Amino acid sequence: MKYISIRRIFLLFALMACFIGLSAQEKIVKPTILYNNAPQKYRIAGINLYGVDNLEPAVVIGISGLAVGDVVPVPGEDITNAIKRFWKHGLFEDVVITADSIIGNDIYIGIALKQRPRVSELNIRGVKKAEREDLESKIGIIKGNQITPDIIDRAKRIIKNYFDAKGYKNAEINVMQRPDITNENRMIVDIDIEKKDKIISGLRKEMEELSRIRFEKEMEDCEDD
Repeated sequence: MKYISIRRIFLLFALMACFIGLSAQEKIVKPTILYNNAPQKYRIAGINLYGVDNLEPAVVIGISGLAVGDVVPVPGEDITNAIKRFWKHGLFEDVVITADSIIGNDIYIGIALKQRPRVSELNIRGVKKAEREDLESKIGIIKGNQITPDIIDRAKRIIKNYFDAKGYKNAEINVMQRPDITNENRMIVDIDIEKKDKIISGLRKEMEELSRIRFEKEMEDCEDD
């Protein structure tokens, strides 16, 4: 009996020691990271995502290049590079990475993202119906897909080249985005095209001028007869 009592006392002290050790590792919620201080290394114990409920968490975390278990300096290049990767990906218009909490040498990271809006409606104005349908199939702005600056620039180039080939070399293209008030995080894309006057090549212009002169001369000869 005496042996059992001593064993229980030992276990009690062991549990108390563990409790004291855990209590000593205070949980710091939303710690302030000072960038003018020397970086401190932490083990990533967890990664929380905010603002991307409709995306697969593992895929989004994979973009960051960060992983649970990594030991990273905070502040440091690992976090900075993660932010750059999200920007480079092009599908997010705002990226914030913070420390949600710190427990001892463990850090819980929060990644808050704002997705770029998706296209709910595309309007191409100032062109014929056949031209509009042709452009819709070429420019890559698709309903339901996200719209990025690169996609808009690409669409402008395609439209410009499309009308250049038709002789409208001074065509003006204006792309505007406006929020769709009936759908959250959706955009209506308006593309206004002003084709301007058609520019005829020098050789074609000369041929048309010769044809006009020849026609006028034939008319004069007919009148003389």
